[in-house]
Amino acid sequence: MNRSKEVGSLYGLPQRISYEYMKIMKEKFGEGYEVLIIDDKDGIHSISFANHKASVTMYEPNKVFIYGGILDNNVITPLSNRKCWNKHNNNIKIINKNFYEERIEKKYDFVFCYRSLHEKNNKHIPMNRKLRKLLSSVKDNGYIYIFYHMAKHENDVSSFPKSRYLRSREIKDYFDEKVWEIITLIENERLTNHNGHPFHKKKHNHKVGHVFARKKNNRLVHKYKYNIVSNF
Repeated sequence: MNRSKEVGSLYGLPQRISYEYMKIMKEKFGEGYEVLIIDDKDGIHSISFANHKASVTMYEPNKVFIYGGILDNNVITPLSNRKCWNKHNNNIKIINKNFYEERIEKKYDFVFCYRSLHEKNNKHIPMNRKLRKLLSSVKDNGYIYIFYHMAKHENDVSSFPKSRYLRSREIKDYFDEKVWEIITLIENERLTNHNGHPFHKKKHNHKVGHVFARKKNNRLVHKYKYNIVSNF
């Protein structure tokens, strides 16, 4: 039986590009900006964002990742016992629920969604509902980053159901150009290698994509138009 690290995540290091977004958000909003992180397992990204002075709300439906226990022959250290957690526990709010099943009214400066859409605990939720939930959680002038898995074979809905795996360029259809400015949209044709992790311990590969976008401040635009009309 393997034991998880007390400092690092069982899933390894955070995605490298996440550090670039931490810098960008801190420059735009200053310290204490509000970030929402969905399905963050044992805090793989939440702790790093808190370390960079963000105020983090983390959703994770699996209580073992939060409170500790045994998961796929791994002993999970509770987040409260992690050495790095003790420095930032006041900056991270953990919600032990499925984000996509909750009624979310709060909006955030930055929504960070990494390898969440395809997760088995979300397979019963239609893709359009998951994406609507994510996009509606962003403040005006806020940002969203989504790293997602794609179907290796577009027409194979048995191995790659549409509720879990996006098709080529499909995600663009969810971003209304009147509301969103897509800054980056990259979908890799080559498969990306991935190290083993709980429930998939052998090295494997995925077809992946990622999108980074800004939500326009439409309320200011509408107010501006209204003021013009009202002057006549």
